[in-house]
Formats: sequence, C-alpha cells, structure tokens
Amino acid sequence: MRKKKTLVAAERDEEARAALRVQVGRERCDEWIFVDECGAHISLIALYARSPRGTRAIGKVPRNTGIKTTLIASFSLTGMGEALILKGAADASAFATDIEQVLAPTLQPGQTVVLDTLNIHHGVRVRDAIEAKECRVVFLPSSSPDLSPTEQAFSQFKTCLRRIGARTPEALQEAIIQVLGMMSAQDAQNWFPHCSYLQREGEPIFPETRQFEAQAF
Repeated sequence: MRKKKTLVAAERDEEARAALRVQVGRERCDEWIFVDECGAHISLIALYARSPRGTRAIGKVPRNTGIKTTLIASFSLTGMGEALILKGAADASAFATDIEQVLAPTLQPGQTVVLDTLNIHHGVRVRDAIEAKECRVVFLPSSSPDLSPTEQAFSQFKTCLRRIGARTPEALQEAIIQVLGMMSAQDAQNWFPHCSYLQREGEPIFPETRQFEAQAF
C-alpha cells in the first residue's frame, strides 16, 4: 500500500531527542521556560474565509510588507511570559539584550531555560545572564521544533494576528500585545503534553500565573 510520506529533517539527531525525553521524565516541567522568536509584518491576512458555494473566497493583501517586527518571548506552564518587541530581524545582540534585561530579572534559582540551536542563542552573554541567576541552559536537539511548545504558541499567535489584520506598525504592535495577553495557562496545559512534557502525578497543573508584560525596543 502506497502512503504519503511524513518528512523530517535529515539533520535530526534521534539519540539526542531520546536523551532529552529521558531528562524530561526526571524533572518538573513547570521549572522549564522556553524562549524563541517569531516574525510578523503589516501584510498578514486571514487565510480562510466564507464564500457562496462554487465561488472562490477572495481577500486583498498589501504587497508592501513594511519593516518586519520581531517578537522574542518566553513560554512556560503559566502561559506566555516576558517578551521583547523590536523592529527588524533579531540578531545575537538583540537576543542577548532580551535575556539580560527582560527574562533574567524574572528567573528564579533552579529554573531551566530551553533554547533551540539557532546561532544567535549561543552567545556568551546569553549563558552568563542565565547562569548568574543560578539557572541553567538546555538546547533542544537540532531540527526538533516538535519538542518546543513555542511552535504551537506562535502558530496560534500568527493566526490571531492574521484575523486582526493590522496595517500600520503601531497597530501591529498593539495587536501583538493584545494577542499575547490572550494566551493562558490552559493553552500551555495543552501544548506541553503535545511536545512530550508531562506534569508529574500529584503536582499542580498550573503554577502561580504571572502577569504578561511586553517591552518595545
């Protein structure tokens, strides 16, 4: 029987993925904080719409996407956490600034900050800022977006931004803050198990919820 292939990256390290799952099984996932970035622009539009039977659903979208807006955000079992909104793409300096000035002041000793293998995540400033708070850094195995709940969070984030359809940089920034505030611990409870991060039996599903804050640079 012929079946459609499910494609995965050839660079995926299955041994490293298995080791991470073992590590996750030994620890409390409510101490894990995932940090990643996501881009947005002023040409986002909803991809689906209603139309009469037999006709196409037509939408209009600006050809000029403007300057890209980048969100660097943290995500944990409490939902979306501290975030940084900046104009343009994120580089190593911008990411380190987010860790030093936005995330690090909120960290508690013993927490784990989880990053993917993007080059800008490997800076000395990033590791120093996290370890100075008596926390540690864990890098996801290469080509493993399925192990990061931020992928589900950012997917919902982009879907909501498409529905809003902000057409100016100022409106886009307001929309980003609005949408991030909508992401809750209930969402996290769904996304963490989807990525193999399970709460241990007898432990609270939701830690104390933190109020979301975003800073624009």
